[in-house]
Amino acid sequence: MSQSLTKNEITVLSKITEAAGTGNVMEILEWPASRFEEGFTLANDMQNRNLVKLLYSNFNKNLVVVEETLVGRSEYKRANQK
Repeated sequence: MSQSLTKNEITVLSKITEAAGTGNVMEILEWPASRFEEGFTLANDMQNRNLVKLLYSNFNKNLVVVEETLVGRSEYKRANQK
């Protein structure tokens, strides 16, 4: 089930892999709260593709916290081999 990953998806997967499997999409991508909807949509799309599990979101705190899945880790490794 090979999927093409976007630059933002690769960045998120890279950072959460380094951080023991979890991270805040907004912090990883250095996006301000004005881009919260975009960050949430990215995380939700990644969850729909089983790349991450969306754990928590909070607009007021600019948090979109995700956890990597085994599929996400595998796809990230595959993308790095190219």
